[in-house]
Amino acid sequence: MTTSSLSAYLLEQKTRFIRENGDGWTMVMGNEAGDLDSLASSIGFAWLLSHRPITDTKAIALITTPREDFVLRAENLYALQSVGVKEDFQELLCPEDLPKPNLCTNFALVDHNSLHPTYALPGAKVTAIIDHHEDEGKYLDTASPRIIEPTGSCASLVTMAIMSYPTLQIPPELASLLLSAIVIDTHGLRRGGKAVDVDHQTSAWLLARANVPSSEILVEQAAETHQLVPDHPLIQSLSGMLSAKKSALSHLSTRDLLRRDYKEYVFNLSSSICGTSPCSIKAGLATVPLPLVSFFSPSPTSVVVATQGWIKERGLSILGVLTTYKSKQGKSKRELMWVVDENVCGPRLPQALFDGFAASGVLQAKQTNFERYGFNSQVGRDENKGDEVERGSIDKEESDGEQAGAPETSPFSVGFIARVYRQKNSAATRKQIAPILKRVLEG
Repeated sequence: MTTSSLSAYLLEQKTRFIRENGDGWTMVMGNEAGDLDSLASSIGFAWLLSHRPITDTKAIALITTPREDFVLRAENLYALQSVGVKEDFQELLCPEDLPKPNLCTNFALVDHNSLHPTYALPGAKVTAIIDHHEDEGKYLDTASPRIIEPTGSCASLVTMAIMSYPTLQIPPELASLLLSAIVIDTHGLRRGGKAVDVDHQTSAWLLARANVPSSEILVEQAAETHQLVPDHPLIQSLSGMLSAKKSALSHLSTRDLLRRDYKEYVFNLSSSICGTSPCSIKAGLATVPLPLVSFFSPSPTSVVVATQGWIKERGLSILGVLTTYKSKQGKSKRELMWVVDENVCGPRLPQALFDGFAASGVLQAKQTNFERYGFNSQVGRDENKGDEVERGSIDKEESDGEQAGAPETSPFSVGFIARVYRQKNSAATRKQIAPILKRVLEG
């Protein structure tokens, strides 16, 4: 398969799907955050479903990100273009491309294991799951395969599924795309990091089949031991390039930063929070690859206004902003900001949230104050211009000492309760936070 033929294959599948209004097809979907792992896993698993021996499955990847929002993830653009997908990405099936009527009722889920409410309509059936998040216990009778295992990357599990069919020859471009997803999700397969043996094993297998120049001897050795994969020049180069693309954020607005890596949830609140009347709320978790001091720069007050605007736009009761970044010494760092709309269930909701996470102890979070992020101690005012930094830089957050000031002071408007924390457990990501949030709110 040439570089252009992967593009041609994707376009052919999309054309057929639309022409047939999805009738009899299976849509393979990643999660709504739309990161490279979801994108590559959906394309890879759709290819496998369509090519398995002795099956007649018509499958297509649905890219959950609207095409106009592809610019939010430069690393996705780079990975797609490097395997020959054209710059306008018309080969890919996006939500706005779905036919009307859309007769597709079968769904395969990758990188998540609960069908999004948008698609969970009467008649919808989840026929397969490959995921590495916490198992929500759904579709036990309909999903086959149903593979939910802890790995650094979901793309590793998709690759293992492909490897289980020895007669299949994976297209080099697809091998490269899956390898890119594993590399970025495991930070270059860094030793002591997120990568587990499955990630190393599948990366070695993909490396030998990707459309990239490589040392044949080194690849053979890597395939035998899996230990040399992180040291391979291609892996190191690819990791550096993808990380640089992912960190290119200066062109993004506050709204863009909040929605570029965003997941939304619906929770049925426990009676201890909402009383005798049943109550459900929407919560959003936005992962932002910047320290809060940079997220709030250069105008902290305008960032607050934009954040409140996002909460209102999405109809949220809770927004969690999960920051992740590297210190000047190269150490992984995380912070957490909760913003809660107190108009829902009064003060019981924010108190339950804060107390619940404190009791869990998983994040090892220490509450701090907004002054360290460029706000004056007087609520809602922004006069501390000396604290301004450009996005992407790291300043005061490197200090281990806490600044003086009242932690409860918040720059958010009346009706919003906000708190900021420094998270000592830098290994706890949204993958761990979302299940804790569900248990805290639903009991």
